Amino acid sequence: MAYQNILTEMDGDVLVVTLHRPEKLNAMTHQMRVDLMDCVRRAEDDNAVRAIVFTGHGDKAFCAGANIPELQDRTVASEMGNAATLRKELPTTVERLAKPTIAAINGHCYGAGLEFSLGCTIRIASDNALLGQPEIKLGQIPGSGGTQRLHRFVGLAWAMQLVLTGEAVDAETARSIGLVTEVTPQPDVLGRAKELARALGSKAPLAFAAGRDAVLRSTESDLITGIDYERKLYAMLMATEDRDEGLAAYREKRPPVYKGR
Repeated sequence: MAYQNILTEMDGDVLVVTLHRPEKLNAMTHQMRVDLMDCVRRAEDDNAVRAIVFTGHGDKAFCAGANIPELQDRTVASEMGNAATLRKELPTTVERLAKPTIAAINGHCYGAGLEFSLGCTIRIASDNALLGQPEIKLGQIPGSGGTQRLHRFVGLAWAMQLVLTGEAVDAETARSIGLVTEVTPQPDVLGRAKELARALGSKAPLAFAAGRDAVLRSTESDLITGIDYERKLYAMLMATEDRDEGLAAYREKRPPVYKGR
C-alpha cells in the first residue's frame, strides 16, 4: 500500500514502517495515525509478516511529537470525536497486535511519538536519542495514553517527572529507567531492531500473544489474580499444535516450524 505519511518495506518476513514527514521531523498528524492504523491492521492479516519494526525517516528523529497546527484546532468538543478516539486507539491496537512490534527510536522521540512507541512490544534507541513528554510546556498533558503507560516501564516516580516537568531524557538514562531496553550506535539501530523482530517473530504466535498478554495483565491486577490468569493461558497452550511442534523440534534437534494453531 502507498501511504501519505509512512513508508513500508518488507525485509524478509519483517515489515519495516517508517514515519515519513522529514520536513517536520516526522511529527505525528491525524493522517499519519490513519495510515498507521490501516497498515498495522493489514499486517496483522498478512501471513507473510511475522513482525513489524517502526522507525523514523532520517537520523534526527523517530517522531518529534504532535503536529502543532492540529493542536491549535483542538477543542473540548473535538476531544470527544473520532480523531481523539483514533489517538487513543492506535497505541492500544499496536500493543494488542497478534505480532511483535519493535520501535527503533532513531533520534528525538517526543509526545505523541513516545506514546506511540509505548504500545510497541520492545523499544530500542540510538545513542543520539532524546525521549520525553513535553506537553505540559504547552499547558497540556499527554493525550494518547502516556500518563497511563509510562509507569508500566519506568515506575511512578519517573512517570511523574517525565509528565510534570516535560523534560527529555537521553538514551542512556532511558535505558537505565526501563523506557528502552537497549542503546545502539545510530547507524546500527535499525539493523538491531530487525534482529529483535526476527527473533520474536520466530516464536510460536499463540505463545507470544499469551506471554505478552500475561505480562501486560500483571500491571493491572493483584498477584494472585495475575497468576490465575497466567495459569489459564498456560493451560490453553497445552492444547495447541505449536506446543507439540516445539517439543518435537527440541527432541529432534531441529528448528521448529510454528503455524499459529
